Amino acid sequence: MAFVEPKKMSPKAKQRTIRLVLILSLIAGICLFLVGALRENIVYFKTPSELLVLANQPKKLRLGGLVVKDTLHSKNSQHHFMVTDQKTTIHVMYSGRLPDLFRENQGIVAIGNYDSSKKIFNANQLLAKHDQYYRPPKTTE
Repeated sequence: MAFVEPKKMSPKAKQRTIRLVLILSLIAGICLFLVGALRENIVYFKTPSELLVLANQPKKLRLGGLVVKDTLHSKNSQHHFMVTDQKTTIHVMYSGRLPDLFRENQGIVAIGNYDSSKKIFNANQLLAKHDQYYRPPKTTE
């Protein structure tokens, strides 16, 4: 058997191969960066029923539901209330100023984390939901 020497690449073919490898490496790096950045910023939206059945809790959650009537207790910018999805109720603790549209029996979204040992959702932000209808204030003439 005779030894066959492999064909050598032309300089143009080498340049194209190098460019292709660099472009593919750059695209792979950008994709990995984006996946890492998105993973840190994902916030899961859960209802109280879904929150209780989660095995491992994500770091940051959005809890959505209705504020249960007569459960809001406030003291020195510390607010405690219950949120329900008509099946399950979760105790929520929030420090700060309540949004202007925050009311009992109204929908809210609380952003924070759930402490399963204390069974309390610690909210660091509240979003009050409202309906899509604008009603101007009634005037008395």
